[in-house]
Amino acid sequence: MPYTITIDSNSNIAKNLVQYLKTFDFVTVTNTKQVSKKKTALDQPVFEEETPEQYEAIMALSKIANRNIARRLAKAKNLNLPFKNK
Repeated sequence: MPYTITIDSNSNIAKNLVQYLKTFDFVTVTNTKQVSKKKTALDQPVFEEETPEQYEAIMALSKIANRNIARRLAKAKNLNLPFKNK
């Protein structure tokens, strides 16, 4: 039955242990490479700064959408909410 053991070679004791294990004929030691994942432009989200005009347009659309949602909920739940523009 084969066993897999991972030893980090961060210390001299670990390196000495690996050298000792290599002396046995039934032990096979293989080195593994640590593959680091490169971050590409596709992996990172892109955030763009909006201009003040774009921000105002977004806020205006949000206000309209929120008002419409509130009206629909008030109608569905039979709530009497005061709206300025009916």
